[in-house]
Amino acid sequence: MLFEWSSSLRTGVDEIDEQHQELFRRAERLVRALEAGDRSGVEPVLRYLSDYVVSHFACEERWMAETEYPGLAAHRDQHQRFTDDFRAMVREYQRKGPTPLVALTVHEWLAEWLRRHIGRSDVELGRWLQARGVTLSP
Repeated sequence: MLFEWSSSLRTGVDEIDEQHQELFRRAERLVRALEAGDRSGVEPVLRYLSDYVVSHFACEERWMAETEYPGLAAHRDQHQRFTDDFRAMVREYQRKGPTPLVALTVHEWLAEWLRRHIGRSDVELGRWLQARGVTLSP
């Protein structure tokens, strides 16, 4: 598996963890389609991820705002950087297509970002939400 979910990435908030696991599944589909040179497989996943990431980030940011999370501004900045980098990656794919280099670049960037952001920032957010006994709804 290219993108392996592990317990170290659990936030302890089921809704967030389920969304993260879906991001991992879709990221793996994207990289596999890129590696196979399968444009018909890449494009729907790119569209899905573009929409899903926006809605996932909006949910997290709403939960942070509602609970007065002190790290909201920094966390929001991380989301914005990801969104900007993701859009740049999509433009690169549109220029070059599903080449081995694009596949490798996307794989390394996406895997590192997901592990780093979820494993640090989102786990910290999960602790904050749990400590406040927050019940989430998407």
